[in-house]
Amino acid sequence: MLLEELLRCQIQEWYPAFRRHSIPTVIIPLPAAFLRYLAGQAAYPNPNADADAGSDEEPLPFLLPAITSGRQPFAPIHAHHPDPVSLLSSDSELFFGSSAEEVHDPDADHPHRPEFPDLEAAVDAAIAELGGAALPKLNWSAPKDATFMSADGTARCTCFAEVAMLLRASDCVAHDLTSARKSCEDFVRPEGARRNARKEVSAGAEEGARPNTNEADGSRVIDDGLSDSGEVGEEGGKANAADCDTKDASEEESDGDTWVDDGFQYYLALRKWYPGLRPESEFRCFVRERKLIAVSQRDASAYYPSLPGWSSEVQPKIEAFFEDVTEPQFGSNNYTFDVYVRNDGRVKLIDFNPWGGYTLPLLFTWEELEEEGRGHELEFRVVMQQGAVRPGLMTAVPYDMLDWGKGSGWDVFLKKADEELNRQMNSPDGDS
Repeated sequence: MLLEELLRCQIQEWYPAFRRHSIPTVIIPLPAAFLRYLAGQAAYPNPNADADAGSDEEPLPFLLPAITSGRQPFAPIHAHHPDPVSLLSSDSELFFGSSAEEVHDPDADHPHRPEFPDLEAAVDAAIAELGGAALPKLNWSAPKDATFMSADGTARCTCFAEVAMLLRASDCVAHDLTSARKSCEDFVRPEGARRNARKEVSAGAEEGARPNTNEADGSRVIDDGLSDSGEVGEEGGKANAADCDTKDASEEESDGDTWVDDGFQYYLALRKWYPGLRPESEFRCFVRERKLIAVSQRDASAYYPSLPGWSSEVQPKIEAFFEDVTEPQFGSNNYTFDVYVRNDGRVKLIDFNPWGGYTLPLLFTWEELEEEGRGHELEFRVVMQQGAVRPGLMTAVPYDMLDWGKGSGWDVFLKKADEELNRQMNSPDGDS
């Protein structure tokens, strides 16, 4: 994978040309302080300290940014558990409390807790402009591996605090910051780049920036949605998630020397949240030497009874979309793109991803896709029957939660649990 191919797949690069065919999106440049926060470093380091002095320090604890707007980001959860019947009352505040209630924040006085008032205002304004809920992503990746942190198990965000929580917890986002460009065969580290050195960015980006509103740059919100109803809701979490193999991302060496201080600008893309999107309507398309050679159902972990029959109707629509929209305007020879096919037959562009690398081939393998002679006829693959799901595609949780091998987090946890159990059993008060 070449660097120019990877850079071409950044959402702020392709969205202006394809906005009429994609999801309404607001793109915000990210300040260096917020990037340091996402990387687990001090957001505002001491400018008089040696830039290399803290390079070997332990990452800071997981802290949400301080909220400066006065808005409460998460519903308060009280220690007591009331009768469930009482929660059915519409005016019940026993469990969740009221929005005006003062909630104890144990991290309020933490010395390393940052605040980003300008970025917070920009993000909250963008979410409001998108209808009250949005899906966040960086230049390439969405934090789909961190959805276990959210209350509803999706990447749906309604405020800045929720956006920051998902981005900070995501291995895929960390991969964007530390490893995405370094994985390219022609990447050369810029001279003079130092870890935690302050990066000179534009005034707008450094202050948190505002949602882009210039129609010429393609990042203005447009009313051209995926769903027929145009409402905001629950199933959009899978629709705009760029790929990241969390196993490889978590194992990637993370030396932190290219994520903030080498002149590269990162962006936050907030994408409109839609309800009722059907995962069987999402497809990944593989382009090699500017020819559409293969299509796979996007959710390769499930069987959808309607999909085998419906795929014959979908294929010509995707082929026409490729010939009329993506092929004339996208510059790479080899790449993948994700689409969503609506009930009315309209095709919506979700994302571009580079060929190979961390992009998942889903129901194919990269060896199959790169076979000589492939490309004369488009191959369309869906899961044809229950139980015929390809294993090893689970990417919605951190790799540490999947790794049970020797020395893994689970292995250490279980050993410590056994030691604690043995200690309690052998103690004089063990029977109590």
